[in-house]
Amino acid sequence: MSDDRHDIEIIPPGENPRDDYATSGSIWISSGGGEVKFVKLGPFGAMMVGLGVLCLLGLGFFFLTSLFLILVPVAAVLGVGAYLAGLVGAGPFRRLR
Repeated sequence: MSDDRHDIEIIPPGENPRDDYATSGSIWISSGGGEVKFVKLGPFGAMMVGLGVLCLLGLGFFFLTSLFLILVPVAAVLGVGAYLAGLVGAGPFRRLR
């Protein structure tokens, strides 16, 4: 049985890796080409980001806390109650005589 362990090599930033590691598909090698820019948002951009975050939080609370599963039976009971009240003649939508 052969031992497939390899030596661990830590490559400092700015140095090139050894050739045998560069050609193997077992590690990730960064090309390091890009740069990151931070742009100051204006009032409208900040408001849009804030509204997007609020919408995501609202949807998360709505679905993840199962609020939908609670509101469906409540709406069904209220709808049945309104229908029955209409059949009986009570409620705000009855005909005035």
